[in-house]
Amino acid sequence: METQKSHADGANLAVLARGNGFYYAIRRFVGDAIEARRRRAVVRHTEEELAQMPDYLQRDIGWTGATSHEER
Repeated sequence: METQKSHADGANLAVLARGNGFYYAIRRFVGDAIEARRRRAVVRHTEEELAQMPDYLQRDIGWTGATSHEER
């Protein structure tokens, strides 16, 4: 069995499972993890773009700025 990476900095994944349904459960689990990573990247990118907007536009759309957990 060969391991494959789903993206450039992804982890190696090798699975051996027997029985009906394991393939689909594993595929769904991995797919959900990849989709969650993509959503986080989109959110982070959007926050960066909004932070670069002029102050008056940020006020117009109600953007208060992103805060990290360290700033709380």
